[in-house]
Amino acid sequence: MSLFKRNTGRRRHVGRRVVGVGAGVALMMLGLAAPASAVLGPITFAPASGPDDCVIVITGTDFQGPDVDVVEVGGTAAPFEIQSDTEIWATSPGASGFVTVERTATSESVSSTSQFSDTAGAGGCAPTIASFTPTCGLVGTTVTITGTNLVQPTASGAATFEGSDVEFSPFAATNGVNAGHTGASEDPTTNVVLVPTGAGDGPISVETLVSEVFSAADFNVVTDTADCAPVTGTPHARSISFKMKASGKTSGVVSSTEDPAFTDCVAVVPVKIQRKTSSGWKTVGKTTTNDTGSYTKKVKNKPGKQKYRALAPKVSLGDPVTDTCLKAKSATRKI
Repeated sequence: MSLFKRNTGRRRHVGRRVVGVGAGVALMMLGLAAPASAVLGPITFAPASGPDDCVIVITGTDFQGPDVDVVEVGGTAAPFEIQSDTEIWATSPGASGFVTVERTATSESVSSTSQFSDTAGAGGCAPTIASFTPTCGLVGTTVTITGTNLVQPTASGAATFEGSDVEFSPFAATNGVNAGHTGASEDPTTNVVLVPTGAGDGPISVETLVSEVFSAADFNVVTDTADCAPVTGTPHARSISFKMKASGKTSGVVSSTEDPAFTDCVAVVPVKIQRKTSSGWKTVGKTTTNDTGSYTKKVKNKPGKQKYRALAPKVSLGDPVTDTCLKAKSATRKI
């Protein structure tokens, strides 16, 4: 995350001011008009409400000429960091009121026309997930999450900021598999993370110091990027059953879930037998169904309790493609 540093040195601001005055006098002596200096303009902020540690994004002008050195909410000082000449991120100090930015070196001050409301709950500061892309990939895939309120202070009351905490399925209670940020530029509307080792199919969680939210859509973790091919043609849903003996013999049936059944997605279709590993699901056997959708396959069963499943990967039919058999996964069996 690329962040601009806060400057608070009054002496530095005074020095700039003296240099500016000197330059103006010199221009006047040469018969030239001194350039008009930029001044703080009107400011707006979002969100409109939130609890302690809510990140308030303040928008305005000339925050760096010289730097703004005071930000207040309702008269209470708020930790902040200047992101650009037009944007400041501030940590809510737990107060309600008008938002004010000041530059003491030039005695400038400007306040918002509306008030921030301090709340006990998340208020308008709760993170949201609008979308993420891609929606399918291998462990290590870069995923870009878009939404709102996706940054947080690095610690409670801090003046520096970081992306939200992002987790992937599976979730035990509310805890999932932690995802690392890539280091790409992030802001309150964008986080960029890597699919972590151990992640599985399911929603993505975003959590800040304010609250947590889960995506409405699932991210699908695959071991073959071909399984992420976009659906073309008419999609057909199906299911797959799975049994396994301690000897390693597996069996099951691929079935169409449509009425009437679309048998082209059942007969003579590929099936993968997969074992759960620390890095995801590993394919340990491949086979093909018979004309009625049944399959059998002998795989090597590792010692100790292992988790297995069967997968019928996505299949496209026709040239050009007219139909697509959607991916189906069985329930997990622990052998």
